[in-house]
Amino acid sequence: MHPKNPHCPTMHFNYRFFQTEDWNGIPGQWWFGGGTDITPSYVVEEDMKHFHGTYKAVCDRHDPAFYPKFKKWCDEYFIIGHRKETRGLGGIFFDDLNDRDAEKILAFSKDAVNHVVEAYCPIVKKHMNDSFTEEQKQWQQIRRGRYVEFNL
Repeated sequence: MHPKNPHCPTMHFNYRFFQTEDWNGIPGQWWFGGGTDITPSYVVEEDMKHFHGTYKAVCDRHDPAFYPKFKKWCDEYFIIGHRKETRGLGGIFFDDLNDRDAEKILAFSKDAVNHVVEAYCPIVKKHMNDSFTEEQKQWQQIRRGRYVEFNL
């Protein structure tokens, strides 16, 4: 999500499942990956506490070790290396997750994706009508450019 108003943060999420079949004597494999992260142009501490708190609660319902592990993974993954800066303010991120029963990981992934609206929409609703200057809009465009840089 890339809102028009620079006071509304950009948010990204995706959750996925991969499975391969046996091939030439190599056993099939499966794993889950995904995450949700937030990139504000203007940081409002209360909003970030809400966003991160929502995902901490999701993680804690499934495994209390998930949030610190997946938050750290997100923080380390979303780095714009040549600038030595982060893409945003993190969230959760995981990949190659197959360390427990697939149904348990699926339940976690579904819980996480089903909390995107709860984590993000109150922040957008709170700021979508905030006034902004042309200078603030320009800063948002610079931040979006950094977002694109990460994906290149």
